Amino acid sequence: MTVLTHTRPTPPLANLNQLLPIQQDIFNTCMEHADTARDTDTFNRAMTLAAKAIQTDLPPSGCIVKCACSTCYCDAIFDPATPGLHRAEPSGPYNLPRYQCTGCTDDHPTPTED
Repeated sequence: MTVLTHTRPTPPLANLNQLLPIQQDIFNTCMEHADTARDTDTFNRAMTLAAKAIQTDLPPSGCIVKCACSTCYCDAIFDPATPGLHRAEPSGPYNLPRYQCTGCTDDHPTPTED
């Protein structure tokens, strides 16, 4: 018998839709720069500015991401080092990992391909 364990949902650092439009624009621009950065310094600067846009400190992992749930439109922004996350996409040509937040992982985890 398969037993599914649920993660304990971790509150997000922020929710994109609760930010002011200018904060959303800055955050999205910074995340695009981080995702396509060709060097570590550019990535780190973009992450730092993205964290400032959502008025939080950059977590020890040095990275923040927006939920990549393909089932709903989740706007949670969180640390990808949070326990209990589910990889929403296999690794691709980008710098940012694609994870579902802990809430989406519990409610409707995206199937993974092996």
